[in-house]
Amino acid sequence: MSLTVRLALAFVLVALGATALWGVAVRRTSRELMEQDFDRRTEAATEAVRGALAAEAEELRELTAPLCQKGTFFDKALLELERAGGDAAKLEVGSRIAMRYHVPDEAAARDLDELSLVTREGVVLAATDPARAGMRDARLGALVTGADAGKARLRPAAAGGEPALEVGCVRSARGATLGLVAVRRIDAMLDRVGRAHGVGLAPAGDEGVPTVSARLAVRAIRLDEVEGLEVVATLPKDALLAALERLDREIFVSGAVSVLAALVVGVLLARSLSRPIRELSHEAREVLVGEPRPVRGRGGKEIEELAASFNHTIEELTRMRKRLAATERIAARREVARQVAHEIKNPLAPIRAAVETLRRLRARDDARFDDYFDEATRTVLEEVHRIANIVSEFTRFQRLPPPDPKEFDLVETTRGLVALHAADPDQVRTGKVDDAPRVALALEGELPRVRADRDQLVQVLTNLIQNGLEAASAVRPDPRVVVTIKRADEARVRIVVRDNGPGVSEEMRERLFEPYATSKGSGTGLGLAICQRIIFEHGGELTYRAATKGGAVFEIVLPIAGPSLLDKPLETTAQPQSRRIDAAPHDES
Repeated sequence: MSLTVRLALAFVLVALGATALWGVAVRRTSRELMEQDFDRRTEAATEAVRGALAAEAEELRELTAPLCQKGTFFDKALLELERAGGDAAKLEVGSRIAMRYHVPDEAAARDLDELSLVTREGVVLAATDPARAGMRDARLGALVTGADAGKARLRPAAAGGEPALEVGCVRSARGATLGLVAVRRIDAMLDRVGRAHGVGLAPAGDEGVPTVSARLAVRAIRLDEVEGLEVVATLPKDALLAALERLDREIFVSGAVSVLAALVVGVLLARSLSRPIRELSHEAREVLVGEPRPVRGRGGKEIEELAASFNHTIEELTRMRKRLAATERIAARREVARQVAHEIKNPLAPIRAAVETLRRLRARDDARFDDYFDEATRTVLEEVHRIANIVSEFTRFQRLPPPDPKEFDLVETTRGLVALHAADPDQVRTGKVDDAPRVALALEGELPRVRADRDQLVQVLTNLIQNGLEAASAVRPDPRVVVTIKRADEARVRIVVRDNGPGVSEEMRERLFEPYATSKGSGTGLGLAICQRIIFEHGGELTYRAATKGGAVFEIVLPIAGPSLLDKPLETTAQPQSRRIDAAPHDES
């Protein structure tokens, strides 16, 4: 994950966290304040409803009591009952008709839903409902004559009809007792009072007070002024919920704006921080594949300090690389010189013996001098030629120039080299060419162009291919070499040279890449040593392993981008260097 993405993500997470904490705190506090305000308004509305209901009950009492005390039709009805001796059955028909006519008029005049004229025995003399006239209702008789006379009460459900408030009044004279029961229905009264105060009112049923819900506030109202009356007040929370939803939207919008602003700031800040780091990284890569040069740090004090530290490290590594390269070359030359001296001693012995023999024969004027002269001089010339070869190979190894890396197509170069060695020269001369080529090329996957010294790589591949052909030809009539090129990883390419020969013996494997190590009768054994040095100076590796089905396998691993800073050798000698590299000897096994 890049620095830009990480910084932007960090800013977004911080903004989200801060917005979430702020939003939760604000929403909780605002909700509490809103609910407290809603509760206060609910309590105020409940108290107003309670007062209104009490006023309704008081109004009902005030309407009923004067009728009993000084109502004209009530006085007439009581007078008629006195004449009948207090017996409702003895009332005249005309009196009954007059009572039934006046009661509905009085109820309508006082906005009463029901009005009943009853005796203390509960006989209904007249009522707003004509069907009830003449009926006997002991409950009504108790209401006008009992201890609750004059008090408002809730009509019990057993009495039938809609829930209503009842108030009774009574007056007695000369053995006759007559009462009035006034009724006002609860529903209409509750609807009127509820609309006035913005509260939903309903009498409590058998199931009791409804459960408080998320969208409804519920309060139970009990009136001491009305016996048995319990009213349920419900207040919708729509306004509260709408306010909370608006608050949530505002919090969400502000949070989204904060996150977007944090994202923009994070991206801009990350780019300003990552740009100098990317530039520093690019220049560092250039240092690894090019000439050492100081990098520039821009973007802050820390970046400048990092660039200064990097430049100091590069300087130290460059100096160490120069010392190491010089030390390695001196050590290699000393080793080769030691082995050259050892190799030169071997031909010197027969030369010396031949010269001394000639001198002795010459001193004695021996007749065999002329016969031995040809043999001795031939031996001396052969050994001198051998010494010249050794010195020539040493000079070639000593003058091996550093790589001159340039980008080229490794596949095309190797394909041309394989085609050059594919046919057997002897078969070409005789005109009998095998259908199967001696050298084949295998490619695996998509292969990039590489940055290396083309001439030196051609020298290495030529040496390995010819070594494989020579080793296989010694034991097989059909020598074969396969060159495989594939990716080792994202940054390196692998070249595998495999033959079907006998492979390298166990005793030679440890000394395979040492100068002058060879198992053949001719040659100096510098070919593989030169190949290994070329690959090493390219920043790669040259290794050997035995094939599972016989033969030798040489693997070359090269960096695609070319030699790195630490692998590129520096020339420490003043003698001129040639960029042309001749093919190395091909006599190693």
